[in-house]
Amino acid sequence: MAILAIGWFDSDKNIVCKISKFWAEWMIWSAGIQYDVIGLDNLLPQKQYVFMSNHESALDILLGVVAIPNKIVFLAKKELFLIPVFGWAMKVSGMIKIDRQRPEIARKSVDHAVDTLVRSRLSTLIYPEGTRSESGELLPFKKGGFILAIRSQLPVVPVTIIGAGKALPKGKINIRKARITVIIDKPILTHDMDYNDKEELLQKCQEIIIYNLTYLKNNRNASYELYPT
Repeated sequence: MAILAIGWFDSDKNIVCKISKFWAEWMIWSAGIQYDVIGLDNLLPQKQYVFMSNHESALDILLGVVAIPNKIVFLAKKELFLIPVFGWAMKVSGMIKIDRQRPEIARKSVDHAVDTLVRSRLSTLIYPEGTRSESGELLPFKKGGFILAIRSQLPVVPVTIIGAGKALPKGKINIRKARITVIIDKPILTHDMDYNDKEELLQKCQEIIIYNLTYLKNNRNASYELYPT
C-alpha cells in the first residue's frame, strides 16, 4: 500500500526501492534467516548493472533485494500485472512487463525493457535458469537476459546464492532457519560486445556461478576467493 501511495510520484524510484528493501529485510529477519554478502566492493551504488543469479528458492528474490545496494527492478510476465493491488504495485514500482506469448511480441517486450533501462538509473535482477532448481544443480541458462545486457550495454554481474534451497526448497512453504551466503562477483563488461557474443557472455557468467557453487558448498569454512579472472 505504501508503494501504491508513493510510486506514482516517485519517478526515480528512490523511495520505492527503499521501501522494497525495508520490506525484504523484515521478511528475511522474521523468517529467522541470516545471510552474509561477499563482494559488495565490486559494485558502484549509482551505476547500472544486469545482475544474473542462480535460483533455488523463492527466498532468492528477497535476498537479491536486500543484498544488492543498487536500485533493482524485475522483469515480470504481463499476467502478474493484472492481479488487483499486487499488479498495480508492480507497475508503479517500475517493474518491466514482458509478454512471451509470440516471438514478435517477445521481441517488442525486450525492446521496451532495453529502452526502460537505458532511460533510467535502474538495474535489473534476472534468474537466467528461468525456473527454480529442485536439485540445487544449476540449470541451463536462457539467452534472453544476456541479449538484454548486450543491447543495453550494461555490465553483467554474476550473483551466487548458496543455502536458500535448503531453507525453502521449491514446492515447500515451511522456512527453515539458515545462514545463507550471497556472492557478488566482478562485473563483466559488455560495451565491446554485440549479438554474436551472447553465448560467450552466457558461458562466462555460468562458469563463475558454477565455480562458486562447487567451491563454497564443498568448503563452507574456507575463506572465499572470487573467481579468478
